[in-house]
Amino acid sequence: MRQLCPVVSTMLTLFDGDDDTYQRWLVQNPGGYVINTRRGLPSSYMVLHRASCRTIRSYTPTTPSGAFTERGYVKVCSANLADLRAWLRGHGRSDGSFSNECGLCAKA
Repeated sequence: MRQLCPVVSTMLTLFDGDDDTYQRWLVQNPGGYVINTRRGLPSSYMVLHRASCRTIRSYTPTTPSGAFTERGYVKVCSANLADLRAWLRGHGRSDGSFSNECGLCAKA
């Protein structure tokens, strides 16, 4: 687990290569938010999820151990949606928008 630069909040965390710590964060922050993005942080792929979303927290045959932060994806997490929007402004999305919002989270 490492802090992002620039730091916009002490509660904003990047999980890169550490599924165990990421999973603990999800349990400790059930009302939190997660940006799912590819390694390298391309601004074209910054998808918002709720921490409770099964697609970014549950292991399955197609998402085995390590699939969340140890391969092609990383997670940017915060309990505060405004902090994530501020982070996006500094990472290629000047309007603070997400490239997409999870449809499953919207239905929950």
